[in-house]
Amino acid sequence: MADTSEIGTYRRLFAQKYREIEELLFKLPAEALLWKPFEQSPWRGPAGSLGWLIAHAVSSTVYLLRRAEWQMGKIPWTAVDGDEGSEEFGPANHDPDYLRQRAGRTHEYVEEFLRQLDAQALDDGQAHPINDHPLTVRYDVQHAIEHMAQHIGHAQLTRQLWAIASNE
Repeated sequence: MADTSEIGTYRRLFAQKYREIEELLFKLPAEALLWKPFEQSPWRGPAGSLGWLIAHAVSSTVYLLRRAEWQMGKIPWTAVDGDEGSEEFGPANHDPDYLRQRAGRTHEYVEEFLRQLDAQALDDGQAHPINDHPLTVRYDVQHAIEHMAQHIGHAQLTRQLWAIASNE
């Protein structure tokens, strides 16, 4: 029987998002990771490349869950960062195999985070140290899922447009 608890639900949602990343990268040539559907737009400028969207989806997930760890007192604020820090969008992300491995590593981190999380900790919180906005662990876990889903959705559309443009 599936775990229907709140944390079990988070586990299933993250697993679904990581399966969608696997689908995006399946049989994808490296050049597709650099492709953008357009360079300029009157609304919010250039499009992100497929590689950028996937890299940001996994990096921001780690960032937000590390922020939750900070709220629980497990790590200092200075340790709150994405999985690759300033290298989030580095050239290694132009390789589909590397991105698959990176997604696998971050999924393992997410699973470990959720294994160590208990229901009482979801209400832990602190004010953001820079802008003083109130935060809770629950908010950051939900934000991580929402943010990841948004970028995966963008990546799915970009993947479809690349398939049309490249006659895949």
